Amino acid sequence: MMMQSHYKGTISFDAVFSIIPILMIFVLLFQTIQFAGQSKEEASREQDLFDKLVLVADYTVKSGAVVRDGNIRYPNWIEEGKLTSSYSEDLRIRYHLNELFISLDVPEDSSMCIYRIVVCEDSKKISKLFVCGD
Repeated sequence: MMMQSHYKGTISFDAVFSIIPILMIFVLLFQTIQFAGQSKEEASREQDLFDKLVLVADYTVKSGAVVRDGNIRYPNWIEEGKLTSSYSEDLRIRYHLNELFISLDVPEDSSMCIYRIVVCEDSKKISKLFVCGD
């Protein structure tokens, strides 16, 4: 006759209780990695949008809508008549933006805006040129 151990079930319960914390650590680690990846992707998208808006704003105040006298361009001196919806639409397509708003008026609502200090052509008044987009 063999003696039977009274502790057979204890080993399996011990194994189950040691596996549960390990599984919880793996789940937490996986969620943290997934969250970090999403945050990085969103930050990258926002940085890309910001860079495009800076390009549009710099082009507008240095070349696109500036006052010209022959071959001479006057940076930051804006010809207000050039700030049309077709001008904005052309730049929106060129820079692959969903929306683009370029105006001397304060925007109603937009996802991201930057501005440049400019001089208006006729009045020679100093204003902010808003470039907003999504």
